[in-house]
Formats: sequence, C-alpha cells, structure tokens
Amino acid sequence: MNNYKDFKNMLKALEGDILLIGKIDDKVFNLLDNNSKITDTYYLNCDVQHFKKQDYDNLSEDVASNINLKEMHKYFKDGIDNIYCNFDEIKKHIPSFIRESLRITKKNIYIVFNEKNDYQKIEKKYKRYGLKVEFNSFDNYNIAIIEANDIIIHFPKETFYYIKDSLEKIYNDISDSI
Repeated sequence: MNNYKDFKNMLKALEGDILLIGKIDDKVFNLLDNNSKITDTYYLNCDVQHFKKQDYDNLSEDVASNINLKEMHKYFKDGIDNIYCNFDEIKKHIPSFIRESLRITKKNIYIVFNEKNDYQKIEKKYKRYGLKVEFNSFDNYNIAIIEANDIIIHFPKETFYYIKDSLEKIYNDISDSI
C-alpha cells in the first residue's frame, strides 16, 4: 500500500463504530463520514489532561463533554470497534493511551505519524502484548495499524507495563528539560 487510493480503500473498508482522536485531516474525516458501514463516530480533540468532544451535527452525542483519558473505558463500556488518531496529539499520554485503547478496542487501532521514529516507539509497546503491528506509508500519511481483535489483557501485566511506561515518560521528560 503506497498510494492514496489504497489509503482510501482502507478507510472505506472500516465498519462499526469509530473513535477519532486529535486533529484529523479533512479528506480523512470526509471519507469516514461518507462511509455507510460506520455506525457511530466519536470525535475527541486532545487537551492537556482531557479529551473534549467537538460539536458536529452528524456526530453522536453519547459522550460526555469532558473525558479523562485515564478513565476512557468508563465512557465506552461496550467498546469501540476502531480507533483512528494522530500520534502528535497523544504522545504526551502514551502510557494511558495504550492501556485504555487496548481496554476499549474490539478491532483495530490506526495511528498516524509524521516521523518513522515515533512508529518504532509505538510498535515496541504494542508488540509486547502479542499484537500484530503493521506500518504503511501512503502519499502523505505514515500509519500504524494495530490489530487488537478482542484482546484480553491481564491486570498484573497491564499494570506493570503502565508503570514502566509512566516511569520511562518521566525519565524522558526530565532528560529533555535538562
């Protein structure tokens, strides 16, 4: 998959409900909005500590206006079929995002990157759960596709990786500030 047509076909093949996180390109948003196989669309814009739902006429109103990322599974108790997000919006919240995305996703997670180095960070974190992670580069899009088909996460493993990722994030933040 290397051209925009393949990317378009991938988005047209999505079905079920979808959670869009962060800044989504207008072309992508329109493709997803016109996809008749998508039943519900939730759009959450990333804020410092919370995701806030944007008001669009055609989007579901099921979601509270202020959602704490660390407790996203409480708002999506039945789960979400697909998540599509921009890495730049979630990179400050990687430990929480990985844990919560695995808790609520039934099918796939799509993460759009600007740099390949970012992909390698995510790939390592999802592969340790035994998930298939695939990298595709389209015309203007670098995207990771994580197949999380009804994964079952065990609490001790999830907690260990969350603490490990949080400590790694703190270490990186301190080293960046020095």
